[in-house]
Formats: sequence, C-alpha cells, structure tokens
Amino acid sequence: MASVELELAAVWQGHERGVVTRDEVDRRREELERLLWRRVLGRLGKVTPDASVYVGFAISEQPAQELA
Repeated sequence: MASVELELAAVWQGHERGVVTRDEVDRRREELERLLWRRVLGRLGKVTPDASVYVGFAISEQPAQELA
C-alpha cells in the first residue's frame, strides 16, 4: 500500500509542476485503485490477481436505517 501512496503522490507532484495532465493523474489513480482491489480480493482467495474486478453498491428502496 505504501508504494501505491508514493506513486500517487509522485503523479500529483508531476501535475503540480505541469509535467503531468489532470487526465493522466485520473487514469493513474484509477489504475492504482484497481491494483489495490485486486490485491485485497486476491488475498481473500476470491479472485486471482489478474482478474477483472468490479466493486459496486446494492440498490434498495428501503432507507439505510431499515436495512441495519
């Protein structure tokens, strides 16, 4: 996780210096987020590290207080 944080900090620093565009920052952030999810879910043994991962939220018509 520390390497991901360092990578993201470096990308933002490049953006602040005008070397990296905002689109490049967003793309790299999304790549790093996918990498983290693959690591977490891979450790749980539910998916392989190279599998596609989608994380979403269930939609319900009930208010959150009723679901708890």
